[in-house]
Amino acid sequence: MLPIRDPDPLPIVIDCDPGIDDALALLLAAASPELRLLAVTCVAGNRPVAITAANACRILDAAGRSDVPVYAGSVRPIAQAQARCNLVHGEDGLGGVSLAGQREPGIDHAVDQLDALLMGHAPDTVTVVAMGPLTNLALAEIRRPGLLRRARAVVVMGGAAFCPGNVRPTAEFNFYADPVAAHVVLAAGAALTLFGLDVTSKAVMSAEWIESFAALGTRCGIATHGMLKAYAALDPLLHDACPVAYLLQPGLFGGQRCAVSVDWREGPTEGQLLAWPTERADKPFAANAEVMTELDCTRLLTLVRERIARLP
Repeated sequence: MLPIRDPDPLPIVIDCDPGIDDALALLLAAASPELRLLAVTCVAGNRPVAITAANACRILDAAGRSDVPVYAGSVRPIAQAQARCNLVHGEDGLGGVSLAGQREPGIDHAVDQLDALLMGHAPDTVTVVAMGPLTNLALAEIRRPGLLRRARAVVVMGGAAFCPGNVRPTAEFNFYADPVAAHVVLAAGAALTLFGLDVTSKAVMSAEWIESFAALGTRCGIATHGMLKAYAALDPLLHDACPVAYLLQPGLFGGQRCAVSVDWREGPTEGQLLAWPTERADKPFAANAEVMTELDCTRLLTLVRERIARLP
């Protein structure tokens, strides 16, 4: 579980691959004074990394958060020659919604920035939120073993522990997109909380809720409405907002301690999250993650809309 924190804003870095649900998560974080968004790092996933990093810049600028730096990172998985992308979010990753913006991502590589942020702050202060393939986090951990253990928490949208996958029968997209990276991160010994399809499949967006954003009449409200209209027909689930919402209101979620690992080998179960609840006597190793399985969806949707309503 997330450690109890003091009332000061929680320093976080978000690693993501925008993506429409990533966009909602970024807007939620940008609108929440409880969080101090240090940086956004981007990875190839929903779209190639040049697109995801440009999208992150535009989303933050639309939210009035041009102060938050964005860095592009890994262009492909650790063990595959090409990125495993999808078109659920459209060619541009944002469902064809145009967001104005001129700035470019920072010149540093995302892996370098993850290292600098975690090493530059005291241990147990910075929370890492990962909402895409875990390539950047894994490479940072491989280069400096023990880096992720310096984080206060590592909260990850990925995996399908006790339910079917969404790109293969047993695999969720983020873990399938780079299974070796997922294996490295889950084995790193960090304070890990997983938001897989077990819980995000319950984050169902209603048509009425989507339409309510148009009524805001704001730049971010209109953009959110357009993105969600394009996305909801294919995947009406608010996946990536879940880990950010958890940092704001942990009581929205429930889960259980598990021993977790990832099948990183090429084959029919590549990318599968393997999870053994703590009460199972045959679990192969000690519990190393909290696996979220329960959600109060009504409160989640209320939180996301209320926060985005604060934005320009």
